[in-house]
Amino acid sequence: MSKMLVKLYSIFFMFTLTACAPSTVHLHSYKVPDAKKNEIVMALKATGFKVLISERKPPLLALGSFIIYPKDNGDNDDLVKILNIINEKGYSTGLIAKNRVRNHEYWDSNNIGLYLVETDGLMSMQEQLAAEFAVDISEVEFTSTNCSKLYRLTFDKGGNARVNKIPLLWSRNGDTLSISQQGNRQKFTYSNKYERNGVARELVMQLEPYENSELENIEYLNCKYQSRTPLIE
Repeated sequence: MSKMLVKLYSIFFMFTLTACAPSTVHLHSYKVPDAKKNEIVMALKATGFKVLISERKPPLLALGSFIIYPKDNGDNDDLVKILNIINEKGYSTGLIAKNRVRNHEYWDSNNIGLYLVETDGLMSMQEQLAAEFAVDISEVEFTSTNCSKLYRLTFDKGGNARVNKIPLLWSRNGDTLSISQQGNRQKFTYSNKYERNGVARELVMQLEPYENSELENIEYLNCKYQSRTPLIE
């Protein structure tokens, strides 16, 4: 057998294995009873899925349960299987996203994000405000509102942050947030409020910089930043 034929067979074999590889469901949950979660995991595995249980909470509790499904349009077999399983267990989805919801994203079509939220109907405004997603700045993305270019600012729980591709450090004391970058330190005032946007209401989180003449030449440390999260009433 020629080397070319061997190579072609190898490529075909690898493609076949990839095509037949089972999808992995990454299961995130909020207040779902362990017994119910175990039933869903067993049903998913029995249907042929691999299941990984994540400790991360869903990023938008107010939307209820949802799915991030990165497969090609028309390739809905796995989606139908998942929907049938969770519907039988009493869960319905308020959203089916293609690749990303907030900072949860899936681009590999063999990975599917399943987010189950246990609530007694829609959460009240007070419940949403008390929910972790509504006040935890590490679950949202801020964008600049008054600079010459667009800056995207994100935080993680460990004290690291990033504006576009620039690494930063951050800390927070009440309504004062500090950002450091290579010896430069800027303080921001943090605030949040509710605003009406058409028929929906949004939680608006804002960061406003202190006046600091020593940082005038570092634009991204002198921007105002804002994040808007849609809420369900």
